[in-house]
Amino acid sequence: MSKKLGIYTLFILSCCMACNITPDAGNYKSIARETWNRDSNYKFEFNITRPGDYVLSTCVRHSTDYKLHGLSCWLTISHPHLTTINLSSDITLADKDGEWVGQGLGGLKTVTQTSEEILHLDSAGIYTIEIGHRMKEKELKGIKNIGIKITKLEN
Repeated sequence: MSKKLGIYTLFILSCCMACNITPDAGNYKSIARETWNRDSNYKFEFNITRPGDYVLSTCVRHSTDYKLHGLSCWLTISHPHLTTINLSSDITLADKDGEWVGQGLGGLKTVTQTSEEILHLDSAGIYTIEIGHRMKEKELKGIKNIGIKITKLEN
């Protein structure tokens, strides 16, 4: 009986700890009052030390109070020795039946949408990626964090 209680307790503690995991602060920005205003853009900086091909992912952490099935964003990538790159990212947050597609327990879900385009970053240095939403609604309630992840493709 006590062995089952111990296993059950460990399970509950693991679940509680999982709920307290926060996204990597270096790649996520918190949205004030969980309301993303169309006029609020977020900038991320990445130090690229090895030029080459990269894949960009847009990450969204949202509450289940978010009223829409998706999120459409624009991204601008800039570097002093690079022509500015403009991309769009359309992120599916819920399927056609309204079921959330993101990972997470309770009322928070995290979705990562990887771009299909491969970025060729041919200069080392600091790259700035700015993101904003391009939804019809001016304020998107229920968006907790927005993030960018950049991953080098190995040849």
